[in-house]
Amino acid sequence: MNWPESSNEFPLGDGRFGLAAERPSDRDSLAASVRKHVAEGAAIYPQGGRTALECGGAPARPGIVLDLQELNRVIDYPVADMTITVETGMTLGALQELLGAEGQRLPLHAPFPDRATLGGIYATDTSGPSRYGLGRPRDQILGVAFVSSQGELIKGGGRVVKNVAGYDFPKLLTGSYGSLGVLVELTLKTRPKPEQTAVLWTRWPIEEPLEPVLAALTTSRARPVVLELLNGTAAEAVIRETNQGLPTSGQILVIGVEGTEEVVRWQLEVLREELASAKELSEVRDAQADQLLQAITTYPATDADVSFKASLLPSAVTRFLTEVDPSRWAAQSHAGSGIVWGLARPDVPIGKLARDIDRLRKLATSAEGNLTLPRCPTDRKAELNVWGVPRSDWELARMIKRALDPADAMNPGRFL
Repeated sequence: MNWPESSNEFPLGDGRFGLAAERPSDRDSLAASVRKHVAEGAAIYPQGGRTALECGGAPARPGIVLDLQELNRVIDYPVADMTITVETGMTLGALQELLGAEGQRLPLHAPFPDRATLGGIYATDTSGPSRYGLGRPRDQILGVAFVSSQGELIKGGGRVVKNVAGYDFPKLLTGSYGSLGVLVELTLKTRPKPEQTAVLWTRWPIEEPLEPVLAALTTSRARPVVLELLNGTAAEAVIRETNQGLPTSGQILVIGVEGTEEVVRWQLEVLREELASAKELSEVRDAQADQLLQAITTYPATDADVSFKASLLPSAVTRFLTEVDPSRWAAQSHAGSGIVWGLARPDVPIGKLARDIDRLRKLATSAEGNLTLPRCPTDRKAELNVWGVPRSDWELARMIKRALDPADAMNPGRFL
């Protein structure tokens, strides 16, 4: 079986294309499709909104695109239980609209919510600035159903918050990049929609050490749900997107709070006292605050030839950011969660970026972390190690892969 000789309408990313595409409308037809194509020796490439096609390694062998966007139904929504079970082709935007009608939400930010499907978000473990106070995708998932490479429907977890029995398939599938099976159903925890949201956009001199400020915020009387730190290059890009006229020079520390009107007002007063040494402090509320947080979420996923994601201890974030050259990289971090994103500026030669990546990866691993490359030219992916320095648990991950996907048919080449 060979790759298509020319481009077509079934992109897989990295300049490669599928042999064909199918759009199943229910899980039975999806399972039958997987069984058929795997038996014929084809690989299976699940897709949703195509917001992360370039992430990970290059597709390893020819195969079929499975477009899951028609699997977008609500299976069960007991509003009072604050859980919902949906098919994975539903977009995050559609889910939030549905939940919003009941005064609820999924406490999750993701880039391009009107395109990004829930299956894609959970398969790539995508989150935004609210993960600091509201949790990661794996914290919100209760149950999962997926189709294995044998065409079997497998379920794990349940539809009740207290379910803890059995093998933890929900968390195992989260962040697996479609390498273990095709996600078809998710049961998720919801939360009440806050009455108000507010953001403090604070500017600090470039030479100001912010680790003590961040450390103090973790014990603040206020309870921020967002704690982001941006260099000037990233701040400029975010403000261009929102057109809100906020300052962008130096270091930008963004703090988000939410709750009732009274609670938000009190938290802002506390934070103004605690951040009195900031050079500038601007307050943004409600719709404008939501717009700003979505721009901060989406910016790391915008087009760039090269981007990195460093996973660190939160205490290592400020030191790491001082080593990122703002003339080469726009950098922003989920400072309270230890994640730093870097987007390369388009005019910087790949050779200089490669040296930066090597140096920053060494710094990340010395701080008990790692550095991966969500975006990287296809011909440099192997050389630059898009998944970072191998870890001791990778062999365990490969054993699980062999057990669940013995045909190595599910998204081959993408993960580890």
